Amino acid sequence: MLQHPGRNAMIRSTRRAALTLLALPAIARAQGAWPERGVTMIVPFPPGGATDMIGRMVAEGLAPRLGRPVVVDNRPGAAANIGVAALARAVPDGYTFGVVSLTTMGINPWLYKDRLPFDPDRDFMPLTNGAITPNVLVVNPRKIPATNLAELVAWLRANPGRANYGAGAAGTAIHVAMEMFLAASGTRATHVAYRGSAPMMTDLIAGQVDLAVDGAAVAWPHVQAGSIRAIATTGAQRAFFAPELPTLHEMFPDTIIDPWHGFALPAGAPAPVAERLSREIQAVLRDPSIDQRMRQAVMLPAPMQPAEFAAFIQAERRRYGPVIERAGIRAD
Repeated sequence: MLQHPGRNAMIRSTRRAALTLLALPAIARAQGAWPERGVTMIVPFPPGGATDMIGRMVAEGLAPRLGRPVVVDNRPGAAANIGVAALARAVPDGYTFGVVSLTTMGINPWLYKDRLPFDPDRDFMPLTNGAITPNVLVVNPRKIPATNLAELVAWLRANPGRANYGAGAAGTAIHVAMEMFLAASGTRATHVAYRGSAPMMTDLIAGQVDLAVDGAAVAWPHVQAGSIRAIATTGAQRAFFAPELPTLHEMFPDTIIDPWHGFALPAGAPAPVAERLSREIQAVLRDPSIDQRMRQAVMLPAPMQPAEFAAFIQAERRRYGPVIERAGIRAD
């Protein structure tokens, strides 16, 4: 478990206890006839990116199963900490749940430590993983002429510090992936931070930045259109949508990052509600039409049982601590 200074942990625990006491009547009602009204899903990233796409697909499939609307509430900012902190503070009555991810639960605890505005172990009830979104390393071919990984590394080494790359704020999964690659290859490039994938991709296509790692859900349509060039993927295995494309770790062992996006309730939500919501989200993810849509969007559905997902989150957090230290990644 990640250790936080005692004072901050005490403040969070006191706030959580007070919030739970205030919410007891609503929680009791929720256990009886949930849901009696619409449900809100907090997505801690802006519209247009892979996380938002996953959230909206699940919301669309979940609404008819619950018989109530599921409203997506985008709360981006501060490497997604703003939205996840809002989820942690939400009334735990089952009417607010949200997306958690590798960035927020596996990486940010190492970067922000005592400045993290939530406790990844205590403040949430994990429901299920949602999907894995393969990353792809891409370049603007008008700025960098490389056609494969070896040529890209050679170009970066011949032009040290000349390139700039787009990514989210320090510590987002795509930023960590790029810094892992730069550290492993012994090359340098300047980080240009964006609040989301959509504006970053716009600038990459326009040549305002030279290269990027981004979710294939966002990048691949532009690769297919010829606007940008794919160099490699970042996963443990070659991607199902482009088996001819090498992975980074084929040239640089241990340079592996597989972003995931799951769902959680704030801690203290009624157990029957958590069980129902987990079951319904998993059913949505296993629906053949949703599975097909996700794969068409270059995502892999990955439902899990709550206990399995909770253990997975902790294992991912343990795995990325040494990676972040080796790459020298620091929060902005």
